Amino acid sequence: MNPATEEELEERRAAARLMGGAAAVGALHAAGKMTARERVDTLLDPGSFEEIGIQARSQHPGLRDRTPADGLVAGSGRVEGRIVYVVSEDATVLAGTRGRVAEAKIARIRELALAHRKPFIALQEAGAGRFQESNGAIAAGMGVRFREHYDLSGVVPQAAALMGACFGGPSFTAVQSDFVTITRTGFMGMSGPAVVRVGIGLEATAEEIGGAERVAVERGLVDHLGETDADSIAAIREFLSYFPSSSHELPPLAQPKPARIDSEEGRREITALVPDNHRRAYDMGKLLRLIVDDGKLTFYRELYGPNLVTAWARIEGRPVGFIASQPMQLAGALDQKAAIKARRFIDICDAFHIPIVSLVDCPGFLVGPEIEDQRMVVLASQLLNAIIGASVPKVTIVLRKAIGLAYIALGGKATRPDRIVAWPTARFDVMGTAAGVELVHGREIAKADDPAAKRAEILKRVEAQSSAYLAAEMALIDDVIHPSETRRVIAHALDCARAVPGFKRRIMP
Repeated sequence: MNPATEEELEERRAAARLMGGAAAVGALHAAGKMTARERVDTLLDPGSFEEIGIQARSQHPGLRDRTPADGLVAGSGRVEGRIVYVVSEDATVLAGTRGRVAEAKIARIRELALAHRKPFIALQEAGAGRFQESNGAIAAGMGVRFREHYDLSGVVPQAAALMGACFGGPSFTAVQSDFVTITRTGFMGMSGPAVVRVGIGLEATAEEIGGAERVAVERGLVDHLGETDADSIAAIREFLSYFPSSSHELPPLAQPKPARIDSEEGRREITALVPDNHRRAYDMGKLLRLIVDDGKLTFYRELYGPNLVTAWARIEGRPVGFIASQPMQLAGALDQKAAIKARRFIDICDAFHIPIVSLVDCPGFLVGPEIEDQRMVVLASQLLNAIIGASVPKVTIVLRKAIGLAYIALGGKATRPDRIVAWPTARFDVMGTAAGVELVHGREIAKADDPAAKRAEILKRVEAQSSAYLAAEMALIDDVIHPSETRRVIAHALDCARAVPGFKRRIMP
């Protein structure tokens, strides 16, 4: 190649790498953020990024010289040695607004991710589409991105990070992804403050519309809340470590690491952790850390519906998705938030062949007019459909309370788990024992000389009829195990029910 041509090519690339200029980059750094290129470098293994479309520019008159790479960094690289496709929106170029050329670049990346069966990752900080490039009749052809995300769904893992104002299109990219993280400086929603003001005449701040804390804790629109760009990027790398590159593969095995329960001290801890008294709480997170490899958990929507733990971990090197009651919150009862996140979590695990392990200690679904206003019947039914329809290996361990519909929704016998066992402290019933006794024996108790003593007598008799041992005698569960056997039982069950890769259903938001 002519040396002058090489120099010209490098000059063009170098100009694009300057992005929106030193002042814009400085403003981004002053706000505690990384640039689009720094985010890509942080995500990918060092030196592995291969960029495409670096010479792209807006073709709109007056914008060409102001849009290096058309405000979008795009290409492929490696995460822990595995190929991924990535796009990173450049907020220093026209405030990150999306141009038609940038849309063509991102469509190309999605096309390659699907064709090559590799994960797709979007690092986002963008305004809406550029009005001057998308107004008028051309809008009739908009929206291809939704079809592209649908085509990717359930085929390759999709991850998104929201690192600034991401109203409109970027928010939809996020909710169509399998894993979404937002930084403290991130915002998401249908429309930002300017559109809300013009559309309905309401003055609202970005925080009020879609601040990070609100969408993570109250709305459950994201799966992880990061303090910084680096936190959110690290969360994406960790998420990917549990997943295959596509649904045509099995999840990657890691080097098995010991769990604390493997030690004598750990076995004593798990035995002592869960009280026999079903009214006393304990931390399910602590229990999970005792039984998983190296005590490491990767939480999914930890801040939303905390009465149910959903998390990825490993058992003897094998990725596993845990669904576990959290007695520290609402006594472990299921509400609408827990039902929504559990259904979504199950679908994601099922799409990518990750076994589901349920640890059950649940007094049931919440009841009352308020919970009915949340369409709980529908949400519970959707959760039941998800757990029954899941084709991955399923293991269910009942620790204490297994009550009614909630027990089924968390992997009860009717969902056909590959292994279902209980601890000696487990109790099974169609509804809470106390409530059942009042409904059936209320009059008898009221007429007794000592109602409290009569209630206690009946409770004791009924509880004996709901014991784990009786369930095992009736072959309604596979066994009663000691708490210290929990990890071994899970590992053996997963060995017996190894998943087979194949086409999976798409994942609905």
